[in-house]
Amino acid sequence: MRKLFLLLPAVAMVFIACNNQGKVAQLQKTIDSLRMALTADQSSAVNAIIKTDSAWSASSEKKSVEGWLSFYSADAIMMPPGENICTDAASREASIKNMFATPGIELNFHSTKVEVARSGELGYADGVYLMKSKDAKGNNYRETGKYCEIWKKQADGSWKCISDIWNADPQPAK
Repeated sequence: MRKLFLLLPAVAMVFIACNNQGKVAQLQKTIDSLRMALTADQSSAVNAIIKTDSAWSASSEKKSVEGWLSFYSADAIMMPPGENICTDAASREASIKNMFATPGIELNFHSTKVEVARSGELGYADGVYLMKSKDAKGNNYRETGKYCEIWKKQADGSWKCISDIWNADPQPAK
C-alpha cells in the first residue's frame, strides 16, 4: 500500500509533464507560424500595387474619368490640391471631370516606393507625377508633384486605393 501511495504522485507528475509537453509543442507551432507571417515575402503584393498604379496612370493618358475612378474603393477619400476633400463618389467624379476638362491636359505618374503591411491587406505607394496643360492664356503649363496612396486588398484579390493625396512641387522662379 505504501508503494502505491508513493507511485501515485510519480504517475501524476509524469501525466502533468506529458500534458505540458503537448502544450509546449502547440505553443512552439504557434510561435513558428507567427514568425513565418512576420517575415513573409510581400513582393507579389508590392508588384500587384505597382502594376495597378501603372494601369491607373495609363487611364490618365486616355483622359478616362470612369477609368480613373475605377481604381478607388467605394468609400475612398481623395485629397486633390486646392480643393475640398472628396469623401463620396459624386465629389470624386466632379473633381476628376474638372481635372480632365483642363485644356491640353496630359498626366502621368509612377510610384517610387511601395510597401505592404505584414498582414498583406494594406499597402501604400509614394510617387511623382508630371502634368502638362495650357494656362488661361493658352501658354504651356508644366507641373511636377508627388503623391501618397493607401491601397487595400479587396475580397476578390484586387487592390483599390482607399486614400489618395497629391500636391504640386514649388514652381521654379521666372
